[in-house]
Amino acid sequence: MKRFFLKSLLFLSPFLMMVCIELFVLPIDFFAFRVWEALIIKEFHSILPGHFYPRMEITKLETGGDLAHHTPFAIPKKVKWMTDRHGYRKKDPEGIKPQVVIVGDSNIAGQGLTQEEMLSEVLEDQLKVSVYPYAPVGSINTFLKDLRFKKDPPKIVIISVFEGHILHLPFPKLPQKREWLLSLYEWRDKIKQKRWVQSMGVLLDRLSKTNMLNYARARIGYWAIRGFPQFPSRFGPMLFFMGEDANKEVPNEDFHKVVKTIEAYDRVLKNKGIRFIFLPIPNKENIYHEYLPNPGRPIFLEKLIQELKIRNIETVDTQRAFEDEYRNHSTLLYFLDDSHWNAKGVRVAADFTIKLIKRNKR
Repeated sequence: MKRFFLKSLLFLSPFLMMVCIELFVLPIDFFAFRVWEALIIKEFHSILPGHFYPRMEITKLETGGDLAHHTPFAIPKKVKWMTDRHGYRKKDPEGIKPQVVIVGDSNIAGQGLTQEEMLSEVLEDQLKVSVYPYAPVGSINTFLKDLRFKKDPPKIVIISVFEGHILHLPFPKLPQKREWLLSLYEWRDKIKQKRWVQSMGVLLDRLSKTNMLNYARARIGYWAIRGFPQFPSRFGPMLFFMGEDANKEVPNEDFHKVVKTIEAYDRVLKNKGIRFIFLPIPNKENIYHEYLPNPGRPIFLEKLIQELKIRNIETVDTQRAFEDEYRNHSTLLYFLDDSHWNAKGVRVAADFTIKLIKRNKR
């Protein structure tokens, strides 16, 4: 039995040595194509708060966007990431309570962008108040359950949704936690803020990722160009995530259902004394539809924004903002090799959001 154990240990020693080198010697992003993969939590959400490893700071030259990394179409980008104690992409606020919270997806988390290019950072710089990127989260319901914002609610909540995800917005549900359990949840959250707990959680989660193995598999798999639609444009080869499917007509039943859902967001937040702003982000296929084989202009987002305005729901007209910017100035608002907006797209959306906030200041 002893000999078997020693032989097994000898056989596994190279693997164990590689794991130790990855965890304790190499940088955390060494086997990741982007910082996102290096910091996203995979398994240990019960130990770690938020969606990214907390209290991290990384600067990295990323090897291309989500549609084309390690292909001839990849465009390297140098990005800086900082995460706070809560596991979101924000320099640790050190007790500063956000006045504006943006609940959103990977666009709001700044995939492909360096830290100062994120929408939250641009808004914070212009508005001179703390703006928090609560992303990526599943929905408004995650925000409603968060004890941080129940105790110190922000003045404004911006719900930002990528056009392709709008039809899947969940109806808001108020948490049903009993009052006598709140102290237990507060104690749990305090435990998650302990540095030693977070360090242990990060170590366990990194171990579960097997990044070295995934890196090797990915490099082998990317000898061939990925199958995302790619078309010539005035900017160069442009890759799309869904292609023409992104611009399909939306049934009236689905349209009215999502209007009712967004109305419910407005109602729930107003009842809590919070100002609600809806910020949709057009699909890349929407703004650059002319480069698709079927170049017809989609109307869903334009129609939705008009309907929400009729119902007095504060909505940033990103459809008009992006179209005008592209038509009048030939601006590229998205990364060519990525489905997400670029820094110019963020700036355009930020300008319209700031105008809306200041025009209807309460």
